Amino acid sequence: MDDEPEAEIGAPLPATAYTVLGVLSVLDEELSAAEIKVRCDYTLRWFYWSPAISHIRRELRRLGDLGLVTEREVTIGRVRRSTLYQTTERGEEVLRQWVSSPPVDEPVMLKNPALLRVYLGRFTEPYELVKVLDDRLEQLEEQIKDLVWGKRRSHELGLDEEERVQYGSALGDYLLRAAHFEYGNVRQLRDRIADYDPDHPELKVTRPKGLLRRRLRQQDAPPEDLPDQ
Repeated sequence: MDDEPEAEIGAPLPATAYTVLGVLSVLDEELSAAEIKVRCDYTLRWFYWSPAISHIRRELRRLGDLGLVTEREVTIGRVRRSTLYQTTERGEEVLRQWVSSPPVDEPVMLKNPALLRVYLGRFTEPYELVKVLDDRLEQLEEQIKDLVWGKRRSHELGLDEEERVQYGSALGDYLLRAAHFEYGNVRQLRDRIADYDPDHPELKVTRPKGLLRRRLRQQDAPPEDLPDQ
């Protein structure tokens, strides 16, 4: 099948197909559909999206028909069987051509439900939006923990020293910085909205009120307080 003419692929493959090829290729692994899904959940979802396992299986069938991946069945335990997939040389070449080609009118899509609710905030109360943003802050905290764990795990496995994953490692650093930046940005947005109704019981902040005692400058001091000449 590897000798079939490349023209039979026809139109460009769906993004999920290239995603599947990429996951199989990054560490040159042999993976099941479920394992591909796990890889996507741990990596791609931070900057792209994680396809459903049904989509992954559909694309694996398509890639198999095109000779871009091969499959084999293995026994798991006493009775269970699983199908493992790996890329072919032709699959690697198709992926290489796609990565090298300039994107054609591919707008970056940002879907943030928390920010959409802020945009429509006049239909609710500030304290409700603060709750939404607090939830987003918790999500970002978990995201940062996951990204840090991934970097540490990669180091433990020695993957960060492999040339084939250097771009993924650089992207991981980018994603960690982006998560920290978004956390600070969302926190500032949250505090700004909280100021819209500072007297609400759920938003009210109470702190001891200290005095403001400005320094007494010599030229402002009363004559009797001036030092003797």
